Amino acid sequence: MNYIGEHLWVGTLGNSFVFLSLIAAILSTVAYYFHSKEQLTSEWRSFARISFSIHTISVIGIAATLFYMLFNHMYEYSYVWQHSNNSMPMQYIMSCFWEGQEGSFLLWTFWNVVLGNILRRSIDEKWEAPTMAVFSLVQVFLASMLLGVVIGDYKLGTNPFILLRENPEFANLPFIHIPDYLAKLDGRGLNPLLQNYWMTIHPPTLFLGFASTLPPFAFALAGLWKRDFTTWQKPALTWTFFSIMILGTGILMGGAWAYEALSFGGFWAWDPVENSSLVPWVVIVAAGHVMIINKNKGGSLFMTHLLSIASFLLVLYSTFLTRSGILGNSSVHAFTDLGMQGQLVIYVLTFIFICVILLIHDKLMRVSYIMLSLVLLFVSIIYGYKKMILLGWIGISGVTTVYSYMKYFPKEEEEESLYSREFWMFIGSLVLLLASLVITYFTSIPVLNKLFDLEKAPIKIADYNLWMVPFAIIIAKLIAITQYFKYKKTDIKQFYKQIRLSAILAVVFGLTCCIPLYFLKDYDKASGIEKWNLISYALLFITTLFAVFANAEYWLRILKGKIRHAGSSIAHIGFAFILIGALISTSKKQIISQNASKKQVEALGENFNAQKSLVLTKGDTLPLGNYMVTYKGKERKGIDVFFYMEYFQRGKDGALEKAFDLSPMVQDNPRMGKASNPDTKHFLSNDIYTHITYADLSDNSVANKDAYQEPTNFVGHMGDTIFANNAIIKIDSITTNLTEEQFAKSDSLLIVTAVLKATDVNGKVYTARPKYILRNNMVMPNESELDELGLKFIFWKINPNEGSIEIQMSEKVNNTKEFVVLEAYMFPFINVLWLGCILMIIGTVIAIIERRRVNKISVLKD
Repeated sequence: MNYIGEHLWVGTLGNSFVFLSLIAAILSTVAYYFHSKEQLTSEWRSFARISFSIHTISVIGIAATLFYMLFNHMYEYSYVWQHSNNSMPMQYIMSCFWEGQEGSFLLWTFWNVVLGNILRRSIDEKWEAPTMAVFSLVQVFLASMLLGVVIGDYKLGTNPFILLRENPEFANLPFIHIPDYLAKLDGRGLNPLLQNYWMTIHPPTLFLGFASTLPPFAFALAGLWKRDFTTWQKPALTWTFFSIMILGTGILMGGAWAYEALSFGGFWAWDPVENSSLVPWVVIVAAGHVMIINKNKGGSLFMTHLLSIASFLLVLYSTFLTRSGILGNSSVHAFTDLGMQGQLVIYVLTFIFICVILLIHDKLMRVSYIMLSLVLLFVSIIYGYKKMILLGWIGISGVTTVYSYMKYFPKEEEEESLYSREFWMFIGSLVLLLASLVITYFTSIPVLNKLFDLEKAPIKIADYNLWMVPFAIIIAKLIAITQYFKYKKTDIKQFYKQIRLSAILAVVFGLTCCIPLYFLKDYDKASGIEKWNLISYALLFITTLFAVFANAEYWLRILKGKIRHAGSSIAHIGFAFILIGALISTSKKQIISQNASKKQVEALGENFNAQKSLVLTKGDTLPLGNYMVTYKGKERKGIDVFFYMEYFQRGKDGALEKAFDLSPMVQDNPRMGKASNPDTKHFLSNDIYTHITYADLSDNSVANKDAYQEPTNFVGHMGDTIFANNAIIKIDSITTNLTEEQFAKSDSLLIVTAVLKATDVNGKVYTARPKYILRNNMVMPNESELDELGLKFIFWKINPNEGSIEIQMSEKVNNTKEFVVLEAYMFPFINVLWLGCILMIIGTVIAIIERRRVNKISVLKD
């Protein structure tokens, strides 16, 4: 069949770039490897650089081709058809680019290329070959993720340039078999939750953060490769703090996105996908701090390698978790499985294998480990037992790592003093590592369940809080006291004298805030926080205050207020503010949308209850926390339906005064369904967060006012009540034309009449008599209308065993007033958290700038 209008040349061009990028990455890896073996052979270096440049051009070509397809709505390509459509605003085209797996892998590849070229041009010649060999090998794996080549029964990667009619998932769609199917074809469109400005800035920042863990990883492997365990850390330190800054920014953007644009009811939900990005950041923070120890004292060699390597490996593990489909039932925004689970496992295991190989010093042991790994791989391919062999290999790799460290890795000649800065920085890094392991365990439970064929209840937020609060207390205390220690040894009396004021202020202020809450009657019932948890939260509050006061005092008194040297202090203050803001805003979060209307919200479904859902009828004014709220109406703008709310407060004279307006929105996407986007009013001391959980999105203004709505079924007994929008109906009595004996003796017509008494809002009573007619064992319901009330009843079923009847009631459209159901929360002092985010980023940037300045001075001196 000759298809009309297809742009086949675009896909051919894109696929050419994909294959060229893979080949160039392989050649670059090989050339840099041989260059590292023969430092004086400049031909290998030139060839490696040219290959990496070709790879760079190819990756840019892939991205440009995909953007061209998206901007021109080339729906003949599966990726374009799945993620965009004609009605979508052009500003979301970038969001379409990285919504799918192929686009996100390409985004990651692109950032690696950018950082790789910067690194290649700024690095010392000694480190270029080993670090760029690692970079290029990573790019080989990422390029393979875009191949989409089927080898036997195995699919290698998933291709963004596959035609819609060649995609097995969509090839049987009826319209595909029409030659000019493109003439009227529109795409599926972007996920409604992703159609906001956060989606255009959060993913690229986060993926830049993921890519930024690669330079420290490459330097650490280069150090093992060259058996130079110290020198690499000087150039790697700046890259490490860049990674801390950019990955942290990406994660915080995700929290802001969830808070501002999604209906999660908060900024962090301990979702597995959220955690899988948090853990590498925690580890790279620990890596940066042990690098500082090494820079100033020369110790912690193994920990710098371990943490720098682990941060990148955890990014790979995060990729496996989110893109293998294994979290499909555990996370709200994990990708589905596209058949890449095996490829992602190989990706992770390959780099673990390389790390262990480089750590082994003994040649015989190295060869033995390689041969054993190959044998296990061969056995798993031929005989299966993949789970058992994988666990065995991981155990062997762990034992090999520990043995190599104990026997061959250089150790510090002397122990750090208990009263030294390096000792407590090391302890802090160790605590961060332990915290990351706990989060990783909870996040990996779906993997463990699948690996060991277990069934386990999902982890709750309370479980995370139980474990993380103690870690947070320790970290807060350490960032308060550590900077007051000196390297090597500290005068302990001077130390206590310096931190005394900050400690006293933290304890006094913290206890002043917390003690009244502990003794407040029924506080635990009102807030949902148990007394024991309140004590742990109080300790966290006091220690975070201690961190703020101590770092501020250190900056102002010890550093004399110099901004240039205050990067770490400002970043620590920011981190402490994040902890304080998270603690207060979540523990004191209030649901202010208790139902105050007469409508039974529970009737809408099991997810609705009067404790959190307010039914608000158009024009009515009801209490909402300390406010009164009025629903003014709705307005449709394209596929977005905005609901306008007016909030009022009582003035000094008791009269209602307008406070502010909010307009939460529901996106009515015909292909993707409905998605609610909240609206928030920001105050200095709190936020009022509001989102719609139920609403009629139809345009009532053009509806047929004489038409009836969908009927509602009621099961009731004599004397029961049915509620309509404009009346209360009572099942007054039930009459029949035959007794039970008469009906049993003959085949006569049985007529059962339900007498319904309907009372309107003015107290006037109307009577309806719907009939249940049974003739020859056939039911013939007879409806009864009350035109005055716009009600219609059908008596259609009798349940003799229960002694109940079933009646359907329909109401005219003009009976029903437009209403919405909303949930609203008050987040106290949430701005403390956002201020902390800003301060932490600013402090890290200052530290990076200062580190670069010091490095330049060091180079000039050398």
